[in-house]
Amino acid sequence: MAIQVSHSSRDRSLPEVVADIKTDASLLVRQEIALAKAELKEKAVAVAKQAAFFGAAGVLAYSGLFVLLAALVLGLIALGVVAWLAALIVAIVVFTGAFVLVQRARHAQPSSES
Repeated sequence: MAIQVSHSSRDRSLPEVVADIKTDASLLVRQEIALAKAELKEKAVAVAKQAAFFGAAGVLAYSGLFVLLAALVLGLIALGVVAWLAALIVAIVVFTGAFVLVQRARHAQPSSES
């Protein structure tokens, strides 16, 4: 946007100058608000993309965990353990790990940063 400077500024009255300043200030505020909206929209799109990638990575990692647990069961079966007992052993190990993590979380000291 180009700013037009009038060479005959002495020809304008004070109320005209004040009205021009008011109009220019109003235009500037509207333009700044539009710019802020555009910047926020751009940032929101970037955050949404990042969240989608993290979500997809989480789904793949969760699926990989199940595949790993299935591999453990199959490994125990290959060692000669009965299938139901192999699945039970893996389930007990997983639940024990979950129990230990919950207990550690319950007894963890809250951080003093607030």
